[in-house]
Amino acid sequence: MVPRLLRVLSTSVVLVAAACQPDPGQLPSLDALRQPSGLAVSPTGPVLFVTNGNWDRQQEDGTLMAVDLDALFMALADPADAGDGGRPCRRVSADDPTIECNPSAFIDAQTTVRLGTGAANIAIDRPGGPEGPLRLLMPTRSPVSVTWVDVLPGEDGVTLDCGQDDAGRCGVTHEITRSANARMPNELSRISVDTNGARFAYAPQVLGEALALIALDGDNGPELADVEGGFFRAAPFEEEELFGGFSVAVRPCDPERAPDTSVDCSRPVAYAAHRYFPGMRQLTVAEGLDLILPGEEIALQTINPQVVEGRPYMGDMAFEDDTGDRLLVVQTTPPGLLRVDTSVDDDGDLANTIIGAIPLCDNPNVLAVHRPVPPVGDEDATPGESLALVTCATDGRLSVIGLGSFRVLASIPVGEGAYEVVVDDQRAQAYVSNPGENTISIVSLDPTSPDRFVEWARLGLGAGTRE
Repeated sequence: MVPRLLRVLSTSVVLVAAACQPDPGQLPSLDALRQPSGLAVSPTGPVLFVTNGNWDRQQEDGTLMAVDLDALFMALADPADAGDGGRPCRRVSADDPTIECNPSAFIDAQTTVRLGTGAANIAIDRPGGPEGPLRLLMPTRSPVSVTWVDVLPGEDGVTLDCGQDDAGRCGVTHEITRSANARMPNELSRISVDTNGARFAYAPQVLGEALALIALDGDNGPELADVEGGFFRAAPFEEEELFGGFSVAVRPCDPERAPDTSVDCSRPVAYAAHRYFPGMRQLTVAEGLDLILPGEEIALQTINPQVVEGRPYMGDMAFEDDTGDRLLVVQTTPPGLLRVDTSVDDDGDLANTIIGAIPLCDNPNVLAVHRPVPPVGDEDATPGESLALVTCATDGRLSVIGLGSFRVLASIPVGEGAYEVVVDDQRAQAYVSNPGENTISIVSLDPTSPDRFVEWARLGLGAGTRE
């Protein structure tokens, strides 16, 4: 099962079994990790949100759960010896100081909600403004939808509200499946929420040509606004055509130096990565109409598609900082990280040229950017070099790239099928989901720690010593 699962997550190709309706499986466990895929760190409290994908469809549903990070790190500070089951965290072995922890000790089953199968990443929205409550959005493969969940304060942590029934299954009113004019595309890869003021989210179809636009402020919650078919390019030189996209990154906009396509920053300017073609495509959204306006095709030709045997080509994207002048793009085949100049010239045009490329471990897909901040009370301190973190599914590794030097600082063994990576700025930690072994790796990013760039702990038992 594991090789098929890795293929599902690393190439975002859905299992054949997901195309049909198998006999119902068992009810999902509400306090255990099972093929975790999506992660998100709450900006309002000590919580790590996790989606469990149920990629093999052995259970009725996937799940969304909340991990209590305060309780987890308190237990990590006092682990038991290897083999001691009396405490929630213990050393892996006498020869391996890595700490492993029982997830159920930090997950309240009564908080967990049930989603559809094949949940992807978790995007965070704040519908009430920067200081408002949280809303989570997650694509699922079955049913074909984007599920939205409100995060509410609870007596002992948070409460998740998705109109769930007594068994914890999210209600259909929280599943975005269609609009009056269009259906949600199937096999969505990831969802990205615009963080620059426009009230939209973007969801590419990983095996198909479509890009979905979600209006975040619908009458009854988020709703499907537009589906742009024919958006993504087909793979070149393939006997069987493959179409698809992987991710969307929205460019920050400075009114003093705005791209022409932004109409003085009144429209979002975004980039969408093709999955099976070596490049990306610009887009914006029509003001007042909530319609995707496809833009320029941008080839990222560090490779000749005719001589590369592997697929897919492109992965995740993120901007280096708030200026919007540099875009980081994961190149899945051959494995690498590209740096693209997206600065604006005097005519309002975007440069859109590659200015750097470095090789990475095998089958990179997902990217996170860590921008260190000075310690509280020492705002004059130098925060340190910004980092790009990229997971490599086949190798089960996390690559760390220094963005000041633009070189690989570390290639860290994490877990089987390493996929999602998110940063906990408060604790200077990275969390990596490992769906092939049902764990979440914890990697220190703290420059003062002897464990920096090491998987020093993990949530989940039994993975053993890394090689």
